[in-house]
Amino acid sequence: MNKKHLILGFGQTGVSIAKYLHKLGISFEVMESRKDLKGIQWLSDHGYKCSSKFDVDALEKISKVYVSPGIPKNNPILKQADFLNIEIETDIDIFLKLHSCTKILITGTNGKTTVTSMSHKLFSDYLDKKRVEALGNIGNPVLDNTDEGIDIALIEVSSYQLELSSSISSDIAVLLNVTQDHLDRHTSFEEYKAIKNKVFTQSKLVIKGGQSISSTEECIYFQEIFKDYDYCFDVLKEEWPLHDIENIKAAISILFAYLVLNQEVSFYDKSERESFIKDCLRILNSFQRLPHRYEILDLKDGVTFINDSKATNVASVLKALESVYDKFGEGRTILICGGDSKGQDFEELTNISEKLLKKAYIFGIHKDLIAPFLINLTDVELVEDMQEAMKKITIDAVNGDVVILSPACSSIDMYKDYEERGEDFRRLVGSI
Repeated sequence: MNKKHLILGFGQTGVSIAKYLHKLGISFEVMESRKDLKGIQWLSDHGYKCSSKFDVDALEKISKVYVSPGIPKNNPILKQADFLNIEIETDIDIFLKLHSCTKILITGTNGKTTVTSMSHKLFSDYLDKKRVEALGNIGNPVLDNTDEGIDIALIEVSSYQLELSSSISSDIAVLLNVTQDHLDRHTSFEEYKAIKNKVFTQSKLVIKGGQSISSTEECIYFQEIFKDYDYCFDVLKEEWPLHDIENIKAAISILFAYLVLNQEVSFYDKSERESFIKDCLRILNSFQRLPHRYEILDLKDGVTFINDSKATNVASVLKALESVYDKFGEGRTILICGGDSKGQDFEELTNISEKLLKKAYIFGIHKDLIAPFLINLTDVELVEDMQEAMKKITIDAVNGDVVILSPACSSIDMYKDYEERGEDFRRLVGSI
């Protein structure tokens, strides 16, 4: 009996795997429990089957499983395939083994899409004779790019992708930060950290956030690189939030690491490194910041509105509020937060300065879990939805206040995704 391959999960990644296998003439089947997904019509048009059940008995005729990042590790098909010693691969595994380009893996709890996008801008302009692509979790599946003449692949990888990948190797591996997130999928924060650290499994050069007593040739701490050059970044403070200045430093450090790895520069001379930083900042001056990430929408009757819907964990909210405080001062911030907790502990919210918040409106399925940690810091009001919060804000907010949607939660209890939530906030701000 000729065995087939199995694609487990048929979101954007699953579709890209299917098209890749089809192009190679490899027969496969699909299992996907969700309905009405894009790509299902493509399957039927090309004569492939899709089962809506995770049927472990079907593994008798399967020789290999390709798993999408939306499938958790405890899925019964994955557990049985592992028991039967059936090979399991991700699209990331395939691309890393297949492609000969320079491969740079970028991960972290917060900022990875922004840093990947900034890095793409930097690399493309600074190395204008190289073909540079931003791939992976950023929304461009790696297997859609196997035939392309790519010189440098900047690959954003999530914890879901790292958890399921079996063969991770790269030229440069970047871990921006690790704070609690996705604990509804990963069993503990310790497990989540271990998964993030898988990015370093086989890498020629490592870049980490934070600082160390000393960097080595194999490990660069990106804040260490800039500790004597903070004055170069002072010009950014008027236009950029503090956390994005850290993202800029990370992006510049990735280009720096690439140049060092390829022995194109050393930048040991202070004037050379300063010149390099300033060249990079000139390039990033035209970078278009991504939507729903500390996006200043409008100033209405003296009230500033900021859309930070992508802030889906506690650490990202703390960073956003730090940036608000830095620019607008204390006692002017009205926070809108809430949603699905993803298993987070909200105790870190107590680190918010007591003088920072003017009021907090909390909505969503886990609003009762959040409220106790804010109630001693500010006036807290529980509301049914964002529309109710905004109606009350039109009464409460006065000239000089800052209203920020920075939820600390995922959106799936009330919205399709963080983008839909951010668009709803935009709409409500526009209607004021």
